[in-house]
Amino acid sequence: MKELEEIVNRLEKEDLPLEESIKLFERGVELYRKCKEILQQNRLKIIDVMKELEGEIDASGRDQENELR
Repeated sequence: MKELEEIVNRLEKEDLPLEESIKLFERGVELYRKCKEILQQNRLKIIDVMKELEGEIDASGRDQENELR
């Protein structure tokens, strides 16, 4: 993520030769895709955990919020 931020900063602030700009842009796209994939995988993990939690709540017939009252 830090490398992607650095690439964006360089492309925005520096007057770079076209070839270097293209290489940085390509690397930025590659990093963006990796970050997007990681986020999607983690999103799916969270959904799985939430479904598991919902199953536990349904199985017990009550939820933790009601138990705290």
